[in-house]
Amino acid sequence: MSLSSTMPKARPQIPPVSGRPALATRLTPRAVAEWEARLGVANAPTRTRPVRFTGTAGSATYSPTVDVRVADPDSFHAMRFAQSLSSIATYCALQPAMMLERTAERVRTDPSEALLVSVSGMRGQSIVRQGGREFAYGPGDLVFINNAAPYSLVSTAVSDPSGVLIPFNRLGKHRHVAERLQRPVAANTPLARAAAVFLRRFAAETSVLGSASTVGAVSEQAAVDLIVAALSEFEGSPSVMEDNALFVQEAARDLIERHHRDATFSPDSIAAQLHLSRRQLYRYFESCDNSLAGRIADRRLQSAHDALMQNGTASISAIALASGFPTVATFRNRFKARYGVGPVEYRQRVRG
Repeated sequence: MSLSSTMPKARPQIPPVSGRPALATRLTPRAVAEWEARLGVANAPTRTRPVRFTGTAGSATYSPTVDVRVADPDSFHAMRFAQSLSSIATYCALQPAMMLERTAERVRTDPSEALLVSVSGMRGQSIVRQGGREFAYGPGDLVFINNAAPYSLVSTAVSDPSGVLIPFNRLGKHRHVAERLQRPVAANTPLARAAAVFLRRFAAETSVLGSASTVGAVSEQAAVDLIVAALSEFEGSPSVMEDNALFVQEAARDLIERHHRDATFSPDSIAAQLHLSRRQLYRYFESCDNSLAGRIADRRLQSAHDALMQNGTASISAIALASGFPTVATFRNRFKARYGVGPVEYRQRVRG
């Protein structure tokens, strides 16, 4: 289900500022600030505070059902938002390089008949071991872990997992898939990508932004249904989701994220990718505040704004075209409408 091969494969490149720095193994003030910004808590009307875990005592209480192993327990520092809903629990964490191990003894003394589903956003690769198998996963990968069996998770750098814990009895006929997982990392399919995008947003909205009280039974079930649909792909019989509003909306969000820099990308591209007519696609967004075209334009503007701030030497035209705007004039108009001044003046003011 790839986009049409007629779409341009190349776009103008913005000169890099510098090479990527080495991945950090401990939390830093910058990592914390960037994590909170990604979650949206930095600009939230009512600022929620995460629970902090520090030192040896913090490593011992970080996760009550697993053992935490770090190189230096005295310097341990992790942060987590968590929230229990009616029958599932969500969380967003920022944690150092470490190993989380759920041993056979832990499984016996702290039983948990549940499926842990998580996705991380930060650079770096982690490893999950369960059932005698080992799998590597990276940012954006949807990971399923049977919490009723021993496992270990190893990360060699700071990571920001977001996830949900779903009781097996909420999985319906797919419970056996969770109990007998052969491969915990989902394949790179439209459904898995949509579920991963949704999971990070759902976990943030419920555990971080205080919307848990407004999540009704219908919304919670819709979230479980989307994740279970992604789980069902493991047995080769994925659920039919093309007529599921949540799937369509999250799939569109994922497509916009991955393809907005292509100037030819449009709502028609999304409709074609999802095998829907334009009218069918728009029906799923009738109750949304922003149109699909508006969402694409907003994402392009965000990319352009980020590039503008990160690279003081890139030309406005290069930034505009690399961000997906068809013309520099379109970019200037969009930017001024959002920020009140043109991109050149804005960069001069902010960067001094």
